[in-house]
Amino acid sequence: MKKLIAATLLCLGSGANAAQTITMQLPCVSAPEAEALITSILPETIEQLGATCAGQLPPGALLRQPPAALIARYRADADTAWPGAQRAVQRLAGNDVGGLLSGNLARPLIASLLAPAITRAVQPGDCPAYDRIITLAQPLPPRNLAGLLVAAWQLGDARKKPDPNAPARGGLSICPKP
Repeated sequence: MKKLIAATLLCLGSGANAAQTITMQLPCVSAPEAEALITSILPETIEQLGATCAGQLPPGALLRQPPAALIARYRADADTAWPGAQRAVQRLAGNDVGGLLSGNLARPLIASLLAPAITRAVQPGDCPAYDRIITLAQPLPPRNLAGLLVAAWQLGDARKKPDPNAPARGGLSICPKP
């Protein structure tokens, strides 16, 4: 799941095609900004994950046909989270480009670009695990799922880096707490 999160945020800073080969250091985003950004693209990502994994899952799997009510709930939270996500987009894209991505129409545009980019990293054998994650998270508010993903990301980063205040090399990182 960390690869999906990193790919999402990395794409914002570098463009979807360069996400796999980027070597530059992107600015860090705060945990709340990362959560807002993830929340803002969850509905499209879940739908795309369902399309990607449909052939790998049993007929009754949640991801094969995400319930309309679930997607509607995630979409409502995505719209609410967008102002916080815009701060992350601004930070990652820079002032020159970030302003172009700041309107309300930018959220569906960014989500429609990032969801396929994220799910390209999904291996067929991972689909049951993603279905389980979405199934277990279904009763939670979408921001809780985003918060759990960011917390897992932070734990993974903390274990990989010898210095917890050092930025992640070659990609996006969550800013250390002051």
